[in-house]
Amino acid sequence: MKNAYPPLSSERVYWLFQLGGWGSVALAGWLVDGLQQSIYGSASYGRGPSFLPLTCLGGLVATHVLRVVIRRDRWLDLSGGRLALRYAAALVVLSVGLAALDFFFLGESPALANRMEAFMVALLVNSSLIGAWMAIYFLMHFQNAYHRAEAERAFLNEAYTRSQLEALTQQINPHFLFNALNTVRALIPAEFREPRDAVTKLAGILRATLRSGQEAASSLAGEMEIVRDYLALQKLRFGKNLEVREDIDPRCLAGEIPPLLLLTIVENAVKHGVQCCEEQAVLSIEAGLADGLVTIVVESPSPTARAPVDESLGIGLRNAQERLRLAFGDGAKVVLGKDDPALTKCVLFFPMRERGSRPNR
Repeated sequence: MKNAYPPLSSERVYWLFQLGGWGSVALAGWLVDGLQQSIYGSASYGRGPSFLPLTCLGGLVATHVLRVVIRRDRWLDLSGGRLALRYAAALVVLSVGLAALDFFFLGESPALANRMEAFMVALLVNSSLIGAWMAIYFLMHFQNAYHRAEAERAFLNEAYTRSQLEALTQQINPHFLFNALNTVRALIPAEFREPRDAVTKLAGILRATLRSGQEAASSLAGEMEIVRDYLALQKLRFGKNLEVREDIDPRCLAGEIPPLLLLTIVENAVKHGVQCCEEQAVLSIEAGLADGLVTIVVESPSPTARAPVDESLGIGLRNAQERLRLAFGDGAKVVLGKDDPALTKCVLFFPMRERGSRPNR
């Protein structure tokens, strides 16, 4: 059953407290004045009937302006010492200002013989009211902040527990998946070598994908093995329409590269180039080393004019660029170019770093 009374907004709650609080002060003061009038024959201040309402109206306006300043200048984000200084300054300014307003503009004639004493009484009353308002305001906000922090802490604990359960699930599922793939492979007759090899290569790619989440970097040699398995599966799909060429400098094979990054680039080349090619497609992978900089070039056919535009191409390359930057710094980059209108070339530049070595800082 839905709640028939929706929760009030924080702004409505504020105005309820503001109007109710200052209205209660005015009512209490009016009752005290009436009581003193009946007992002593004169009110506490000896002022007109509009004195208390106007005084409380001034307090309401002054505290609302103070709230605007507090929120605008983000007082609640300040350190304890700076907040205490602003708290004291605001209390003094508002108390003196309201006491002067009470004494010089709203009063008819002081009931006290000593005008200075009358002013001090007004100052004491207003400082008490303003101080109480500020204490309540800050305490309520600090309490809300505490509850929010507790809620966030509970949410983080829940998220952490959930991530642990997901990690355990991911440890269990791969065993089931690999067992299922081995079962599928065993069901394929031995004479069908290509389907059996396809299942084996698929299992290898899945194993590498799962392992990539546990490693910060991989060797280019290991990444090329994964790419070769992936392209072997694609050759089963495209047959003679796909030709793969490699030209890899052996010196680059020991270099580090983020896991599966090269596979992402090659997969983009197949998806946005080879797949859209109506004729035989050539996909080439080159890697070279010069002046301590590794250059990897993946070249594929350009999409045809009739091929649909896929935003995942740009997203994939931006992700690759960010991964290279995080791994090697701002000197690493990914460049997409078209020297030939019929070909798309994706070039990766990053410093040579052998597997297990630390980056230069």
